Amino acid sequence: MPTERSAEATTRALISEMLALFYEKGWVAGTGGGICAGLDADRFLMAPTGVHKERVQPADLFIVDRRGGAIVRPPKNKALRLSECATIFCLLINQRGAGSVMHSHSLSSVMAADLAGGGDRVVFHDLEMLKGIRGVRNIDRHAVPVIQNTPREPELVGQIKTAIEHPDFAASYCILVRDHGAYIWGADLWETKRHAEVYHFLFEATIARARHHGGLK
Repeated sequence: MPTERSAEATTRALISEMLALFYEKGWVAGTGGGICAGLDADRFLMAPTGVHKERVQPADLFIVDRRGGAIVRPPKNKALRLSECATIFCLLINQRGAGSVMHSHSLSSVMAADLAGGGDRVVFHDLEMLKGIRGVRNIDRHAVPVIQNTPREPELVGQIKTAIEHPDFAASYCILVRDHGAYIWGADLWETKRHAEVYHFLFEATIARARHHGGLK
């Protein structure tokens, strides 16, 4: 059985690896975006803000209290800062049972939110990749909430809380933020990775369809 210390080391290494992968995909470019993962029942590991995510090392991660987002143990590098996403990650962990959350700044997530127009959702349908989202079938119409951007990320919490409590979005593991990006989560790091890949495919496929039919200029 792995020890608590070895399990933490494994999770730290995996977060660092995934950040590098997400950077290669263009989801966390320009120091934007981030990720967290549960460490135990009370704490989670979270990447710092304002740094090049592809260069984040396992030792650079914060340990954060899952109840309120307070720092339990900072990294030894005192120049690193905790992301303002912490309160949003806590909300998704506590109210949606997320074991991991990633924040994407991808172009496709921004453009997908535009497909909502003035509405509060984008509905993905008729795509085989829908089956990659837990509990969703390729014949389903999968609604993802779209919320308005704010000057600071903690100010998004109220809108996110409203969205995740709406029954229309009970099957969604993603929230789109206009002109900003997306929050995507799963039961653990691996499911979050899968969901992130599936949702980004859905974004790109639906944008391409809209362009083909003249719905996106």
